[in-house]
Order: sequence, then C-alpha cells, then structure tokens
Amino acid sequence: MWWYTLPMIMYTFFDTYNFSGKTIIPFNTHAGSSDGGTYQTIREFEPDATVKDGLAISGGSAFDGSTEDAVKSWLAGLE
Repeated sequence: MWWYTLPMIMYTFFDTYNFSGKTIIPFNTHAGSSDGGTYQTIREFEPDATVKDGLAISGGSAFDGSTEDAVKSWLAGLE
C-alpha cells in the first residue's frame, strides 16, 4: 500500500502484462488502510483473470507474533 492505493509501479505492471486466464493472489502490508480497495482495483484492471481474496497485514502486527497464524490460515484457505 502507498497512501491508500497501489504503488505506481503496480499500475505500470498491470498495464504492461496480460493476466487473462491467470489467477492473481494479492497480499500487502499497510499502516491502517487494510487493502484500501486495491484488490477490487486489480479485478477491474484484469477482468479476465481470477483474483482471489487477498491478505492485508498491518505493518505493526508483523512484529507481535500474530501474523504467522494469519498467513498460515490464509494460505490454507487458498487450496
């Protein structure tokens, strides 16, 4: 996340590559904005791709030990 949106390089990335028929599994860290609506933005950029539910991790929680269980649970749900 970069001020409630995708970093500009991600806009270039989605403009440059075609993800039709691909599966995109987004994840991000943030300082309070969760996904900021960016997972929906990715769906709009790539309408012919499957965009899974993402995982947004607060940067502060990355150090308190709670993140590992959240990531494991999220990954298990992707199968």
